[in-house]
Amino acid sequence: MAIITKDIKEGYEVSGKVKTITSYRMWLFSGGWPRFTGWPAKNIHTDLEFANSCGLPARIASGSMLAGYLTELMTDLFGENWLRRGKIRLKFIRAATVGDTVIPKAVVRSKEAEDSGVRFVVELWGENQHGDKLVVGTGTGLVQ
Repeated sequence: MAIITKDIKEGYEVSGKVKTITSYRMWLFSGGWPRFTGWPAKNIHTDLEFANSCGLPARIASGSMLAGYLTELMTDLFGENWLRRGKIRLKFIRAATVGDTVIPKAVVRSKEAEDSGVRFVVELWGENQHGDKLVVGTGTGLVQ
């Protein structure tokens, strides 16, 4: 069941499910298929030495992981309909590393009646346990 309904007002703010970045999640997400020889694949997300060779101080979570957390929030907000008619636009501004928690958040910025329902525009972001924004953007969803 969707959280956003036609009567939700601009300024409504919500937090999504808190996620913790773990090595295992990073390996599963960025390491390739877990049953092949050499798993996980070595890259900036799975291997500290590889990340260091690229000038990074630590392995970093894939931006797609963070996008997935915000996609989950949008699906929670607008229901299955968001998967067919919703959009997000994101900018990644800070890396997440092992041990960080990510809190996906959204605030309704505008809503407009259309023939097929009410279109909402939400400001989206994911922040870590220190309140630092990791990813920012906007999303749209339709409530019929």
